[in-house]
Amino acid sequence: MNCRQSLVLKNAGHISLGCLILLFTFGLMAWGQTEPPAPQTPATVQPAAATAEPAPPAGPEDPVSTIPLPPPETVLVKGHKIVYYEQGQGSAVILIHGLGADSHHWAANIGPLSGSYHVIALDQIGYGKSDKPVMRYTVANFSEYLYGFMDALNIPKASLVGNSLGGWVALDFTIRHPDRVEKLVLVDAAGLHPVDPLKMPKGGWKDLTPFNTHWFFDLMDANEAWATTDLGPHSFERHVKNGDSYTVASSVAEMATGREFEDKKLDEVQLPTLIVWGRDDLLIPLAMGEHFNKGIAGSQLIVIEGTGHIPMVGKPDEFNQLVQKFLGSTPQ
Repeated sequence: MNCRQSLVLKNAGHISLGCLILLFTFGLMAWGQTEPPAPQTPATVQPAAATAEPAPPAGPEDPVSTIPLPPPETVLVKGHKIVYYEQGQGSAVILIHGLGADSHHWAANIGPLSGSYHVIALDQIGYGKSDKPVMRYTVANFSEYLYGFMDALNIPKASLVGNSLGGWVALDFTIRHPDRVEKLVLVDAAGLHPVDPLKMPKGGWKDLTPFNTHWFFDLMDANEAWATTDLGPHSFERHVKNGDSYTVASSVAEMATGREFEDKKLDEVQLPTLIVWGRDDLLIPLAMGEHFNKGIAGSQLIVIEGTGHIPMVGKPDEFNQLVQKFLGSTPQ
C-alpha cells in the first residue's frame, strides 16, 4: 500500500468516527430539549401504489418475516411523515410496535384481525419508514404523536394493541385520553419499574458522551436479556443502517430516567384490558404481567407457552385467537 492509499483510508476512518460522534451529540442535545407542543392535526394522506409492502429477509428468530404487509400509506402528524398499513373494515384497532422494531412485527396479525376490524399498524415516529426527527423520544411524545395520528385519520376511538414499548405507549395514551380508547391489549408491555436493577459493567456507571459510547454496549453486555433484544453490540450497525439508532438511544435514555413509569397510575385504567404474556420472556418477565393484572381492575392475564417477548410473532395463531375473542366480547 502506498502513502496515498494509506492517507485515503485514514481519512475515511476519521469521517466514520466523526459521523458516530455527530449522531450521539445530536442525541445528547435532544435529551435536553423541552417537550413538543400539544398535538396538531394537519393531515395529508397519500395512498401508495396498490402493491403490498415487501417483507424483510427471513431470519431464524422471525418466522413471519416472509409475510408481506398491505400497501404503505402516509399521513402528516405535527409536520412529520408517519407511515402506516391498514386493512379491513369495522371498528378501528391500532397495532403499536416496540423499541427498535416497526410494523413488520404485526405481519402475521393484520390479515387475521382485519376479517372483523379496521386494522392499522403504524411505524411510530422515529422508527421504520416514518420520519426520524431529532427530538426527545419520551413515552409522552410517542403518545401525543399517536393522538395526532388518530386525529389525522379521523379515528375518534380505537382499541389499542401494544407490544413492549408500544404497550407502554398504549397504556400511557389510555391514561391521558380514555375517551379515545375502546379496549386495551398489553403484550409483554414495558412501563413499570423493573424487578431487578440493571447490572453495571466494569467501572460502574458513566454518563453517556460522544466519546464513550462503547460504555453503552458494555452495559448491554452486562445485561444479557436486554442485549438480545435489538440493543446488543452487534445490533448497532443495523440500527445505523435503518436510521433509527438515535431513536433507540434516546428512547433507552428516557426510560433510564424512571420519570415516566406508570406503577402508580394503573388504577386510572377503567376500560376492558387484556394482558398477554409470553412465558419465556427474559426481557420483561411474567412478574410484570402479573403486576399489570393486579393494578388494572377487571383486567385478564393470559400466558402463552413456548414463546417470549413478542408472542404475536412466536405464536401468531394463538395470539390472534385471543385478541379476536377479547375484542369481540361484551364488557361485563
